[in-house]
Amino acid sequence: MERAVLREKNARRKAEAILEEKSDELYQLSEALKTSNQKLSKLLKEKTNQLEGVFTNIIDAYVVIDIHGYVLNMNEAAKKLLGFDHEKENISLVELVKPEYKSYSKDAFKKLYQEGMFSNYKVKLITKDKKEKTVQINASLIYDDEGIPIAAQGIARDITNENFLKTQLEEQKRQLEIIMDNSPIGISLAKIGQEGLLIANKRLAKLLGYTQDELNNLDPRDITHPEDKEWSLKYLKKLLEGKIDHYSVEKRYIKKNGEVIWLKTSAAAVKVSKEENFYTVATFEDISKEKEALEKLKESENRLAALIVNLQTGVLLEDEGRNILLTNPRFCNMFGIDAPPEALIGMNCDNAAEQNKVFFKDEEGFVNRIEELLQQRKTALNDTLYLKDGRVFERSYIPIYHQKDYKGHLWSYTDVTIQKKYRESLKAQKEKYSSIIAHINLGLLENDIEDKIVFSNQTFSKMSGYSQEELLGKRAIDLFLTKKSSKDYFNRLEDRDPNTTDSYELEIRNKKGEKRYWLISTAPNYDVKGNKTGSVGIHLDITQIKELEKQKEQLLSNLEKQNEQLNEYAHIVSHDLKSPLRNISALLSWTKEDFRDKLGEESLANLDLMQNKVEKMDHLIENILKYSSIESDILTEENIDLNQLIETIVEMIYIPDHVSVKIKSNLPTIKADKTRIQQLFQNLIGNAVNYIDKEKGLIEVNHSENNTHHIFSIKDNGIGIAKEHHERIFKIFSSLGNHEKSTGIGLSIVKKIVDLYNGKIWLESEVGIGTTFYFSIKK
Repeated sequence: MERAVLREKNARRKAEAILEEKSDELYQLSEALKTSNQKLSKLLKEKTNQLEGVFTNIIDAYVVIDIHGYVLNMNEAAKKLLGFDHEKENISLVELVKPEYKSYSKDAFKKLYQEGMFSNYKVKLITKDKKEKTVQINASLIYDDEGIPIAAQGIARDITNENFLKTQLEEQKRQLEIIMDNSPIGISLAKIGQEGLLIANKRLAKLLGYTQDELNNLDPRDITHPEDKEWSLKYLKKLLEGKIDHYSVEKRYIKKNGEVIWLKTSAAAVKVSKEENFYTVATFEDISKEKEALEKLKESENRLAALIVNLQTGVLLEDEGRNILLTNPRFCNMFGIDAPPEALIGMNCDNAAEQNKVFFKDEEGFVNRIEELLQQRKTALNDTLYLKDGRVFERSYIPIYHQKDYKGHLWSYTDVTIQKKYRESLKAQKEKYSSIIAHINLGLLENDIEDKIVFSNQTFSKMSGYSQEELLGKRAIDLFLTKKSSKDYFNRLEDRDPNTTDSYELEIRNKKGEKRYWLISTAPNYDVKGNKTGSVGIHLDITQIKELEKQKEQLLSNLEKQNEQLNEYAHIVSHDLKSPLRNISALLSWTKEDFRDKLGEESLANLDLMQNKVEKMDHLIENILKYSSIESDILTEENIDLNQLIETIVEMIYIPDHVSVKIKSNLPTIKADKTRIQQLFQNLIGNAVNYIDKEKGLIEVNHSENNTHHIFSIKDNGIGIAKEHHERIFKIFSSLGNHEKSTGIGLSIVKKIVDLYNGKIWLESEVGIGTTFYFSIKK
């Protein structure tokens, strides 16, 4: 224990020695530190004064607040920013924070207290004058000597305008992006010296058929149409050399799918700074349709120019200063201008009226009217001008406006001399036919589409008994139809086409109630455009004709009975007369045979004469029967070869040896009653034979035809017929001379047969030379 105690005492003495040594060092150090602190405090006070001077005079707001947020100090910039003065009023900076930022502000102050500082803290404050300010704050804590935070200081920078500008810039950027993306024209941005495009909007991509990414690696010059590339590069070169600040051209580009598109390209060079190269901004507008329209317009202009050149109307186009812009050859010809239309372009027409008035009858009127039109500037059409040489012109004046601005006028001159004379003639004809319509012996009605009367002439008023005023607006069917005719009319109406002409008879009653018969012809009426406007009806009063028809029917009936009786009488007379004649002829023959030896030559000659007279009488009775039976017999039709018929007639009748019958042309085959045709040719040939007085007789049968009839001729070289007898010989019982075989009925029979076949008979003859009989038979 003693040794332990001793060791402890030694250790304590050593520790005390060490502690004393250390205490002495600490005291010396404390004294040095005290001296240093004094120096540092002095220096800090100097620096603080210096800083206070700096913060007081800096541009940004400087504020010192206590731990609770109340302002302890602020510089002039802070006072100006907040509108408060801490020396005059107690200010809580926390209360100035906009409500929606207070939670955020608490978190920021907490961070400040924990970390001792914060930077770039942004908050919105409400100033004393109720203005909203956005500030950016950098703050730090202030500690006391014991290191306890006692205040905070901060610099507040007003960034309200900066934020506004930034927001505005972002909004403008966003608007620019909207414009770029939705622009109706293509837009591009390129940098000189850099391949491809920096920016290409959606519209440009759509126009060229590429994506926006593809366009970023594509130079528009590479897709320029080969024919437009060389001259368009010259514009770009001038732009980059500063010779021009922009250009606008129309050129073609090759789309991705190979199609050609016309784009109006406008480009401008922009240099942001001296160090950077040029930027080129270009716009692209699709003008393909405009180009197509322009081509069509050019074609239209060419056609219009060709039309104006060949127009039959003289055209003169003047501008607002009365200088000629356009004219045509017709205008020059009409006014005797010995120059082509192109030579007149640009000439002034202020004195033209005075120079050209000599052409017109009313010289002063011509000049005054032009001055009036130019002053009024109103369209005037078809002024009539009478020229001294007899021509008549129609002139039209048309002012030309563009967006209500007067740009000139157009004169047109038309030579209407022929039309004027035609219109005057037409007017005279119209007046003449109006007079005819008014007084013609036919009733005229014009009805509208509803069948109401819109016009009637005087004759219809006279026929109907109604005045024109009484007829207008009425329906004819309501005024005139009887019960019977109404039924017939409407039955007919159902069957007929209303768009075609129609004629019919109608029983009516006039205003007096008298029953009349009208023959009505109706036709549809149309306007100049072909639209049906109603109908026109022509009315003829046939009441007397109807009565005459009844009388005619009665007469025909009576005549038919008389003809039947006459035919019966003719047959009876013929039969009764022929029997005694045959008996007389037989008795004469027996007397000659029985008493030939007892009778002398003179008596025998008398008996021969008596027998000839009896034969002639028999022939006459037979011809009378033939003549009377021509119309009564029933005609039969068959094909008749007239060549064979003539041969049969020549063989059948007696023809002396010195007379010959010839057929000059081949005769046709006709369809008719063979007996009647044989009678026709036989009578004419036999008649020719009987009256030939030459040693060598010649009869020629010939034929010709037209569209409707066969024409035959029988020519002889007989005694001929004097002209005064040409009509008489065709009458019954009329004959020339006392030829023993002539009965005076033969040519009457011929005429009756020709009439039966709707033909005519006539002759040409010269006494002593011969006669030609012509007759026609309807085909």
